[in-house]
Amino acid sequence: MRCKTDWLKACGGLLILAVASSCSSTAAGPTIDWQAYDPVVLDRAKQEGTPVILEFYADWCVPCKELQRFTFSDQRVIGLTEAFVRLRIDVSNYDSPESVALRQQFEVTGVPEIMFLDAQGVEVPDVRVLGFLSANDFLQRIKKARFAQSWGSD
Repeated sequence: MRCKTDWLKACGGLLILAVASSCSSTAAGPTIDWQAYDPVVLDRAKQEGTPVILEFYADWCVPCKELQRFTFSDQRVIGLTEAFVRLRIDVSNYDSPESVALRQQFEVTGVPEIMFLDAQGVEVPDVRVLGFLSANDFLQRIKKARFAQSWGSD
């Protein structure tokens, strides 16, 4: 009987390790190089005519970790986002006055939520992301935001 109990404990331990490693928030390789949100950087991007990606995330958010691990580590996604200033807004303390103010300012309803701003600092319509998207689906949003950007500059 003891042998069976030891075997079950060992299997349970391996299962816990497997789940923990699969939920890791770090990607296996390179990922999007996000800057911490700073309104000065956002204003500078607008002044310089550079489009922006804003990502609202929280440390406790599982879909945020999945985006980081599976979507933001995709080389195609990394490459296409390099034309943007990429700002990450940490709302881990979701009910703090700062988080509430930023969520209200940008009309954010949850996390992860990602918005694309054009060179004039205006949100690109119909490309906002709420929740997890695969790399292929996220690429479509980036391309649509870039198309809107190029269309607006003509």
